[in-house]
Amino acid sequence: MERAKVIIHMYTSIDGKIDGEWDGRPGDKISGDYYDDQLFKLGSANANGSNTIVMYAAKGHPDLSKYDGQQIEYQDWVPDGIQSETWDVSYDRRGRAGWERNYFPYAGRKNRAIEVVTKQAPKSYLAFLQSMEIPYLVCGEQEIDFAESLVKLRKYFGIKTMVLGGGALINGAFLKAELVDQISLVVAPYISGDREKKGIFDTLGSFVDQRFHITQMKKLGDGGMHLMFDRD
Repeated sequence: MERAKVIIHMYTSIDGKIDGEWDGRPGDKISGDYYDDQLFKLGSANANGSNTIVMYAAKGHPDLSKYDGQQIEYQDWVPDGIQSETWDVSYDRRGRAGWERNYFPYAGRKNRAIEVVTKQAPKSYLAFLQSMEIPYLVCGEQEIDFAESLVKLRKYFGIKTMVLGGGALINGAFLKAELVDQISLVVAPYISGDREKKGIFDTLGSFVDQRFHITQMKKLGDGGMHLMFDRD
């Protein structure tokens, strides 16, 4: 396979909600810790959409005005000699993530940041990324070419398996692009009941005709469960 394999890895309530008041309660500590522990056992890269990245990993507000007028081409930028055991991939088509350092500490690791953008990202934002020594891949004009990004992630960084942890929109986008190879669900022992919260996939109302079959069911110590599905 020329591209990186994709595993959707999500922590959900029993009714399939990916966040809400149920998350982080004392009664789901075993399941929550297990979810974090499994991530880098599944693959070497943790990937998220821009909403999730801005919420958790890159909360800053860089002043891009000082980078105005930079003569930068819309092409991939990968610093020489960059390497890491684990990576944090940001699917950020407009260049929104406000990185304050070039890595994201998660699951006990310093995961080196990689940005995947389109030509909608301002050149001043690309200059900002270069100043932070954050590599970026330009994949698409208006919308991200996910398949191209997976080929480049394997080519430049040796990423054989990328673990995609949401949000729901990017999960749905990868599903519609037929790029999801496995689904890993850690189910907490709680029901959300919140109709406003997102489920695991948001395909914007489209039915995606793909079939997956279960390959693992593991009961966890707090009553939660880990389920693994492979695509047929």
